[in-house]
Amino acid sequence: MALFGQLTKPAKELPLIDVSNPDIVMELLEELAITVSTSEWIKANEPYHPEAADLHDQAQDVYSDLLGIFQGKVRDKRVNRKVHWAGDPIREHLSRHEVNVEGDVIEFALQRFLRAFLEHARAPQEGRESISRKEYYAFMSGWAHYFAGLAPDETPPVDNLEDEE
Repeated sequence: MALFGQLTKPAKELPLIDVSNPDIVMELLEELAITVSTSEWIKANEPYHPEAADLHDQAQDVYSDLLGIFQGKVRDKRVNRKVHWAGDPIREHLSRHEVNVEGDVIEFALQRFLRAFLEHARAPQEGRESISRKEYYAFMSGWAHYFAGLAPDETPPVDNLEDEE
């Protein structure tokens, strides 16, 4: 007698990166934000740090990689090929909602995200109050939903209080 599941084949897992999934996009944006903010901090505070060049290169690599993924240029085994959101579809979505765009709209929106993130990251060094964990999550979630095509801008999604009553 066989044990339950013993004769079944394990399910094949899909690649991690699905740019239509806001949870995955949020992780990608966080990785980018952390590496870029670390690089910016090093530039401003420890420019002669022994690993400064490596940190700056890493930030540029992460930025280029995510930009390429959003643009649909990265087609390696990390990216779920069944998801057709990257490239023209995301470009069309962002084009409907971004204003005063210079250059590629995907890169423009990604740069706008980074400026907003770095503004929050610099707050404590500039004597301003840091955002709370809840505000941080809302900020990142808003941008993730925007890049995933689920929202017309980066405004954080809100809980519908009527549903909770």
